[in-house]
Amino acid sequence: MAAAPLENVDNALIPCLGQVLWSWTTCAACLSGQGCVSSACPCRRSCRLERYLQYYKAVVSAYVDAATNSSRPLKSHEDLFRAIALLKSHPDATRTEFYQLAFPPSDGERPHDPADLLQATSLVVKVLLMVESSALHHLSDRVEKGAFRTYWKDDVPFSQYIRELFPVESHPVLSYADSERFLDVKSELRATKLKKKLGVSFRPTHDIRNHLCFDRKQNVLEIFHHTAFLKEQLRATKRSGDVSNPSASIKFGALPRQLVLEVLGSTQDVLFPLSDPKSKRLLRSLVKSCSLDPDVLSFEFSSIRNPGEENTAYVFLADKLSDLHNEMRNPAPRGRLERLVERRSGARYMMMATLIGVIFAVLLGMLSLAVSLYQTWISYQAWQHPVSPA
Repeated sequence: MAAAPLENVDNALIPCLGQVLWSWTTCAACLSGQGCVSSACPCRRSCRLERYLQYYKAVVSAYVDAATNSSRPLKSHEDLFRAIALLKSHPDATRTEFYQLAFPPSDGERPHDPADLLQATSLVVKVLLMVESSALHHLSDRVEKGAFRTYWKDDVPFSQYIRELFPVESHPVLSYADSERFLDVKSELRATKLKKKLGVSFRPTHDIRNHLCFDRKQNVLEIFHHTAFLKEQLRATKRSGDVSNPSASIKFGALPRQLVLEVLGSTQDVLFPLSDPKSKRLLRSLVKSCSLDPDVLSFEFSSIRNPGEENTAYVFLADKLSDLHNEMRNPAPRGRLERLVERRSGARYMMMATLIGVIFAVLLGMLSLAVSLYQTWISYQAWQHPVSPA
């Protein structure tokens, strides 16, 4: 099946994808296209990866439509899988070095066009990590929203590029899962409360960089919902030693383990805690209305986590969660009246009260001035026209 052209995509690809991405050890029956006969075979999880396979079909189809078959460096799924394996085994290669490794020109053939190489490499990164690495897809509206991210440059090692995409930031509360305020902040960030207080709506994203990006103009929070994909990365890096940096984690077909734990935890534990009926009900409605990965409703622990990973502290997503918390505490004004007086917070109420007091004082002063002028006029008239005693 892997030798099939990229135009042909079906569910039979999942065992091959599992092998190349997460080093699945599949049974012979699965590889031959027959039904899985082993209870330990990872192919039994194939049905959970249905949303990821849909994503795979979409990005492969977009790549096929963007270039002719003769000019494409990647013509078959086997070509794509080979390129993914090379990137996994050379995580510190620059983009230029990866071109030479994955797409060397054949004898007697012209070198590939740079634009074709860029598109092929972008597809490899999308399939491997669900990250858009090409500058071609950084739309202007994202630049306006402040969501622009750097692309993988020719002279930058891939591991460094991933490290720069996801910087580590410490937060006095969110980075310490055992702090007293941690549970309170988590509770305030539930999606049900965001929706009720701020009127936030939720939009699924297929790019892990955009997880928790908040579009204040449209009042939309983006959610990376491919939890089955995240869980496979966690399985691949479980008990694998130090996989905290991209150079190590990419070799297992994964982003840094802490980052993956945070993305999964921020969805299933912070925004939509599955133990809370209201949150789970909202999440279930989003699965239906927004085509979220149904696996997002499934909580797993021992199969994907190591001892000591019971509670997730946040260092990669601390800034985004902190921004959301600040928005809850101090909402940005949206309507005309709100923008005028910036209400809905203590400071804004104080400003409103001060403004009303000033206006009242001015009106009272003008009224006092009018009364004084009237009294003066009456006194002047009495002086001008004295009344003679009878």
